[in-house]
Amino acid sequence: INCGRCIAACPFGAVHEKSQIIDILKAIKSDKKVIAMIAPSIAGQFPGNIYQLKSAIIKVGFDDVYEVAQGADITAENEAKEFMERMSEGKNFMTTSCCAGYNQLIKKHLPEIKPFVSDTKTPLYYTAEIVKKEHPNAETVFISPCFAKRKEALDNPNVNNVLNFEELGAILIAFGIEVDTCESKTYDFKSSKEARDFPLSGGVARAVQAAWKGNPEDLRPTVINGLTKATVRDLRMYAKTGKCQLGNLIEVMSCEGGCIAGNAGLNTVK
Repeated sequence: INCGRCIAACPFGAVHEKSQIIDILKAIKSDKKVIAMIAPSIAGQFPGNIYQLKSAIIKVGFDDVYEVAQGADITAENEAKEFMERMSEGKNFMTTSCCAGYNQLIKKHLPEIKPFVSDTKTPLYYTAEIVKKEHPNAETVFISPCFAKRKEALDNPNVNNVLNFEELGAILIAFGIEVDTCESKTYDFKSSKEARDFPLSGGVARAVQAAWKGNPEDLRPTVINGLTKATVRDLRMYAKTGKCQLGNLIEVMSCEGGCIAGNAGLNTVK
């Protein structure tokens, strides 16, 4: 693990990666319906586009593929509403809560920031909820960019298993599937550009801005692009004073660059 890329892994607390490839392949070989949910950060991880990737994943044996960006649209709308409520209550700032590494940091080492953290659920939460509602008996598999997200997924009763990008790549190689030679398949739900940009640093803040219905000047976003000793110190100061001079909507990403730099990504330098 490249600890600098996952605050939940190191130095703030250990995360152990345990593969579920065998369980997933067994489910695919059974008579169960198995549905994949791909994180938005998967774009650019494989040759070809996300429409060809859907086709490739179905060739492996999955019955369908959902974009977690579908849930990101819901997250953005809910965070915009929650931000308005918090500001009307007199709060000076709110931090986003989509990053699993950041949420683990709060639980383990930064509880004082909790009153300022959004209660809105993550894109994975909303997507898994949709999938289970539409396919109650299906096995759901979240395809993830990082180790920290595995903890979030396995704590969610609507997610049965987790596959990271490296593991998916290994499966595609084993099956002899080349993504860029597959036909394109559209997704049943068309996610917005802002939702698909969630994994980029600043992407969550931009999506919330796009969903914001109030005065544009009332929402002032700022971004913590990677958790370090310095940025954790800043967050601790914001919590202590109840103020952030840089903005009132603070997007926090554990990995510099966003989820596209997740530690289980194919393009991550380790």
